[in-house]
Amino acid sequence: MGILIAGFMALICVLLHAEAMQQLQRLADQQRGMRRSLLILWLGLLIVHLLQIVLYAIAYELACWAGLGELAPVAGFMDTVYFSASVYTTVGFGDIVPFGALRIVSGSEGLVGLCLVAWSATLSYGHYQQQLSRRSFR
Repeated sequence: MGILIAGFMALICVLLHAEAMQQLQRLADQQRGMRRSLLILWLGLLIVHLLQIVLYAIAYELACWAGLGELAPVAGFMDTVYFSASVYTTVGFGDIVPFGALRIVSGSEGLVGLCLVAWSATLSYGHYQQQLSRRSFR
């Protein structure tokens, strides 16, 4: 069951990220000025990453509620969000530990987070380069 949850979450996050990046790129391209364009892109990507962290936290909570595993010690939803953020960013402090099927989900979240952060960095770099080339030809 952990593999199904991990796969579903990866699919949802990748689709969400791809759509958000496309829309943010379009919105950033419409802006006048490099600073404003990059600010919109970076803030938008930050919000998307935070949303994905919360989506994973909701998945952990639902899996715990369904008896598929647990996170220990967790005192509330904000602890679950904190755990999700530390896994998604691959920091992994280790003060909250997953058990049961959640071990597979958390392992997958780390890989998904790493890939999506790298994808965001690639988009940001490409957009920055595009802005610099436009600026030098004006």
